[in-house]
Amino acid sequence: PRAPQPSERMMGRVQVWLVEAPLRWARLPRDGRRLISYVSILAALSVLELGAGLATADGALARDALHVLAGCAVLMLNLRALVIGHERPPRLELVAAFSVSCFLAFTVVALLAEGYRVKGEMFSEYRHPASLMAPSSVRVAIDALGAAMFFTKGAEWIGDFSSAREMNLHALFLFALADGFRSARVPISQWVHDVMGGESQNTEWGEAMFAAGCIVYNAHPLMRRTLRALFGATHARARIEALARCDKELKRIPGVSDVVEARAFKAKGSGELVAHVTLRVSDGVDDAVVVKAARGVYNATVGATGGHVDCTVYLERERGREDLPK
Repeated sequence: PRAPQPSERMMGRVQVWLVEAPLRWARLPRDGRRLISYVSILAALSVLELGAGLATADGALARDALHVLAGCAVLMLNLRALVIGHERPPRLELVAAFSVSCFLAFTVVALLAEGYRVKGEMFSEYRHPASLMAPSSVRVAIDALGAAMFFTKGAEWIGDFSSAREMNLHALFLFALADGFRSARVPISQWVHDVMGGESQNTEWGEAMFAAGCIVYNAHPLMRRTLRALFGATHARARIEALARCDKELKRIPGVSDVVEARAFKAKGSGELVAHVTLRVSDGVDDAVVVKAARGVYNATVGATGGHVDCTVYLERERGREDLPK
């Protein structure tokens, strides 16, 4: 038989990829699909911005686009952690969250440097380049969408019993929030100039400082927790490893097909360790057996590092959600 030509082999590979791509997409976790969508839109806009900056020799456009593209590259580690994090030790997701924290620190330094440079030109006619208005305004909308995607699981304040997955999702939420603050300074500055006219002098300095302050306020708990978990106290690592073991043990309970959500935290006031677990179970399983097994898993793993756990279990089925009392 005739050997296939290189073009035919390439076409065959493309056809196989077109068939497998939807299947691979469907197998991705929901948060992974959301992250791919967010990063794809953000990167596409940044590539267009970079091309426009190079074509017009506009350094401000090129620098802005390169900053966002660097952030998208950092988020690839978060995507890797979301896809395979449940199969690996929690260190991968901790490193991903810490890398986002470092990028946010770099963003703060860049904003402070910009503010210092602008303040040196106080009472001058400095303005953000007009070319930044359109991409910054569009990026604010994209970042608002990204923050909304990860708000449900990622917006919780990082606590002592936050898992590596919660830290990773919180880092994604903070990335979108921080990039939104950084991008919003351009249209806000233009709006202030339009409203106040010649009476406004260098509002860019105040907006850069405000954006940097918002990022520091929201991101410093994540950086502190990830630093402690990676390089600090042994008990912090033990808690996170216990939470990771807990997720794996919950999936091994007969009749449990997936762990939708598993959160542990200390109740305000009493300081009691509380856990909320949502499990997706197949039809026909005994609810009482699953609930008892889930509570036993939490007390055997997480409870070993924090005492008795008051665990509430929720079961989800294909026909809807069943909330079972404690």
